[in-house]
Amino acid sequence: MAIYVAPGHVVGRDGGSFQEVTMNTANHTVQARYGRYCTIRDNEQAPATSKPGRHWLQIYRTPDNTE
Repeated sequence: MAIYVAPGHVVGRDGGSFQEVTMNTANHTVQARYGRYCTIRDNEQAPATSKPGRHWLQIYRTPDNTE
């Protein structure tokens, strides 16, 4: 299941590739996707979005190190 993160929030162990979106947070649906992407490493804060009220939607989760 994909996660969405507000700017400035920590992703925990769910780092990966994210796309900027407008979300309806009441029912967790994506209203619009934008052509802005970012990579957020584990335990780091999400960067600012281009406009207030947008979130980062995870499109790919980085696999855990199994070594």
